[in-house]
Amino acid sequence: MRDKAMAPNPFQVLGIQVGAAEEDVKKAYRALALQCHPDKRPPEERQAAEQLFKDLRQAYDILRDPEKRSAFEAVYRRPRSCQRFPSGLAASILRRHSRRPRSACTSDLECSWNKATYREREKDKSGPGLGLGAHGIPSVTSTFADHIWFARGSASVGRAYKGQEAEELASDRQNALSSAARWLRGNPQGTCLLEVRGCSQRGEVPCRQQEPLAKARCEKTMSFLTKQLDVPTDRLRWASHIREDFQGVELIGMRRLCVDGGFLNDGSLLLGDETTIPAITRYLLADPADDRMLFFEVTYTEDFQALASRRKAALLAALGGPSRLKKRVSAGTRAGSNDEVVFYTFDRFP
Repeated sequence: MRDKAMAPNPFQVLGIQVGAAEEDVKKAYRALALQCHPDKRPPEERQAAEQLFKDLRQAYDILRDPEKRSAFEAVYRRPRSCQRFPSGLAASILRRHSRRPRSACTSDLECSWNKATYREREKDKSGPGLGLGAHGIPSVTSTFADHIWFARGSASVGRAYKGQEAEELASDRQNALSSAARWLRGNPQGTCLLEVRGCSQRGEVPCRQQEPLAKARCEKTMSFLTKQLDVPTDRLRWASHIREDFQGVELIGMRRLCVDGGFLNDGSLLLGDETTIPAITRYLLADPADDRMLFFEVTYTEDFQALASRRKAALLAALGGPSRLKKRVSAGTRAGSNDEVVFYTFDRFP
């Protein structure tokens, strides 16, 4: 068989079993293409990635052709149930990539659990005094996280500059942002935030350009979300990072905790409800894997920005008391209609 002699086993390349559904073939190809694109690999792996990317495309083309697929299935078929991503040629490069994205694009079900499922999950995770009642996470708010890759040196949300990126990768990026916007719209106002983290990989550009590139990716992404997808700016926050293994943006969904964030009085640094800080501390420490994170935002009115900054510092000191929590709590301030603090929880990026 000439095709078989010229090409590697397409099922092994895509990491799928013989007989996989057409939709599984498509999903496997897109997921691996996003991870293995040469623009997303370190310089020393780029040559190998280019060949792997060609093999991925060749395998995908073969399995999209019914006649060629039938010929390969006749040779490689085994009496085993279909499953995605066993070890194989393409999977070898993924093992060197420490994080696989939990994508919001693959299925709407990944970003919209039913209430019963969510209630059971939060019952298992919540510490004393912070269940789904007065001190819990609203059951209407689901989790969300995604990696969105950018071409090397590019901050373009659309097609990358100089044609250095496949059109379908640019399309997948916009689809992922659309999924993020749907997640925000699917949750009531005030119950969640989306953090956009612009990331630049070390060695991707000269050192002096790394931080500006990370910020540019964040700004372009937020501009697309607000202008093209009508996401309100007050439902977004941003950050920039220099990373060892990723170039693009990370999207983190944050869920609001239903706790009392009012202050004792107009000029006080103390919360009116003295049980709030202990309850949140127990909630964070109840996670044995230390994956549960906290972000809080102190809002202020008129000329009280300086007071908001002092309140933020006081709350950081109170919540960071246990040494395990110092790196798991972050904060910000924002102008608003009330002087209060709003707490959000989220998991470390998968």
